[in-house]
Amino acid sequence: MNNNYLLESPDKTLIQEKINNLITELGFTIAFKSIYDLEEKDLSLALEDLNTYSFLTPKKIIIIENLFSNINEQKLSRLFKYIENPSSDILLILTCKKLDNRLSITKSILKLKNLTHILIEVDPFTYTKNLFKDYKIDNSTIHLIIELCKNDMTKISSEANKLMIYKLDEKDISKEDVEELVVKKLGDSSEALFAFIKSLLLKNKAKALKDYQELLEYQLDNSSIIGLLASQLRLIYQIKILAEKKLSNDEIAKELEINSSYQVKKMKEYIYDYTYLEISNFIEKLAYLDYNVKSGKIMPDLAIEMLIINL
Repeated sequence: MNNNYLLESPDKTLIQEKINNLITELGFTIAFKSIYDLEEKDLSLALEDLNTYSFLTPKKIIIIENLFSNINEQKLSRLFKYIENPSSDILLILTCKKLDNRLSITKSILKLKNLTHILIEVDPFTYTKNLFKDYKIDNSTIHLIIELCKNDMTKISSEANKLMIYKLDEKDISKEDVEELVVKKLGDSSEALFAFIKSLLLKNKAKALKDYQELLEYQLDNSSIIGLLASQLRLIYQIKILAEKKLSNDEIAKELEINSSYQVKKMKEYIYDYTYLEISNFIEKLAYLDYNVKSGKIMPDLAIEMLIINL
């Protein structure tokens, strides 16, 4: 029986689900399990385990994560040698985020007859909808969750669990529930960006400096922040025009090719407090700042601070 598997997926949650399924399907539920993450441990430890008899249970599971981290071809060749003549009492599961088919080592591993390669691909919508199979939730709310979680299956699973616990009695999840729980708990960088924009337009220097420091926690550099500020302000300007034409949030989202009406709703919070002139003037300031940074006239690390100081 072939008990050797290579699981390929960038998402940890999907890999873990597949591992759990394999353990159950192949009859290894009571087997002793060892995990070796090659980003932290050496492959030699896993190789030793593969060649050691299990004293605790008749069968054992060996999981080698991030297979191609810190590649050592000599050690990998020993792993390949084991796979060519494996033990039926060991379930060997190798994982990787993505195979690079250009590498000779990838071609070698895919040629192994006793290794089953499984590429795990799941549509985010199907995956999320299945999580809520016992709950009432409409498609637009599912799309909102996916958007807020940036298609990250691990985040989607985590946020879905929170929502299901929150609505355990009603079994009915609305957009309002998602906006209340997921947005506040997830701490998306767009929320910090909107707060920063508001502080800048209000010319609240102290709050702007605080919001700027929070943005930096999302690993954004100054050039990226300037670009994001400009693009969001341009969107706010366009939304202001369309809102004054009495278009709905859904209609505005469609017109401007914005992923969801929720993003429009957030941006509309800013359109009534500022004139077209104030918004366009700020966009010009950002363009001038961006030019000075790219031309070397201003140090990138000082650019945003100077913007705030000169409000």
